[in-house]
Amino acid sequence: MRMHRHPWSEEFVKMAPKPDYRGVGPRNYRRSDQRILEDINERLTDDDRIDASDIGVKVEGGEVTLSGTVSDRAARRRAEDIAESVSGVGHVQNDLRVAGRNDISGQSGAVGLGERVDPAAPQGQGSVTGPGAPARDATVAALENSSMVLGKQPLPEDDTLRRDSAMAGTAGRDRR
Repeated sequence: MRMHRHPWSEEFVKMAPKPDYRGVGPRNYRRSDQRILEDINERLTDDDRIDASDIGVKVEGGEVTLSGTVSDRAARRRAEDIAESVSGVGHVQNDLRVAGRNDISGQSGAVGLGERVDPAAPQGQGSVTGPGAPARDATVAALENSSMVLGKQPLPEDDTLRRDSAMAGTAGRDRR
């Protein structure tokens, strides 16, 4: 019995995905660290969005370590992406620092999202230490000074206690 082929079945053959073997090399093939290093250096040099003049690249066993400084966080991420895209790279350790970011003499004083804030006083000195100490100290000082600036007097301590007990008493009456 002879099978009849439908014309539409040939269209399915044309639409079938073709296998993609890109990146699948011969058994036990491993790209040399020197070739990986040269590729990364060339790509960083050719990239028009990164000034790679202060970037150091080290490759050992397919693991890449980036060190040095870049102008901004976008350049830091881009350099890491470039290194990861090179064939033969197993892992990228990004030790790049953003220039001027950790400079203590920096004029801006602004703290970006996710940045580490060093304590105002060295550990063991001062009343409050830790990553949030400067912000916490500034907030407390601003709250303490705001009543004076606005001409308001803070409540006496016994007044606060009286107010809290009065609120507790009204809460009990509402339940009845």
